[in-house]
Amino acid sequence: MDERMHTTPWFHATMLPNVPAANLVQIGIGGWHGSRPGMKVARERNMTVLTVGDVEQLGVERAAEIALELAWRDCKAVFLSLDIDVVDIGFTPGTGSPEPGGLLPREMLKFIRLVAREGLVGMELVEICPPYDVSDMTAQLGCRAIMDVLGAMVDAGKIGRRMDAPSNTANVT
Repeated sequence: MDERMHTTPWFHATMLPNVPAANLVQIGIGGWHGSRPGMKVARERNMTVLTVGDVEQLGVERAAEIALELAWRDCKAVFLSLDIDVVDIGFTPGTGSPEPGGLLPREMLKFIRLVAREGLVGMELVEICPPYDVSDMTAQLGCRAIMDVLGAMVDAGKIGRRMDAPSNTANVT
């Protein structure tokens, strides 16, 4: 596939010395657009892929727990890449890889809040395609996702204070 498309960042990330492939976890993969060669590479490089069916069977909480355990293993930081097409096309028409049968918005939002509470070094939101997003509902969900991640991190004390500051805060007058 084209170097700038779809899962190629994941492919290239597995070749970085400070990003062990075993720490890369993809959640919510599904549909007919999935790449068999991509899945083969994921298996060969010891990446973890949980499909939409896996999330449905395990539940959002358990899927997040598995993803966090793998992502944080022997690592100092975790980065979240949210591909909006993980959400069912009925809620995200403005994406380049629309697929029916994806996660519901509330499932995706719950999942990313659980992940964000552990702290993130960064986040990206990908696959929003404005020409297809005639109602702006995909962009609105993307904005909500970013705000929920930031809010969860603030609520968990993972953002909004210096990292070397004491965890207990005293009232300063």
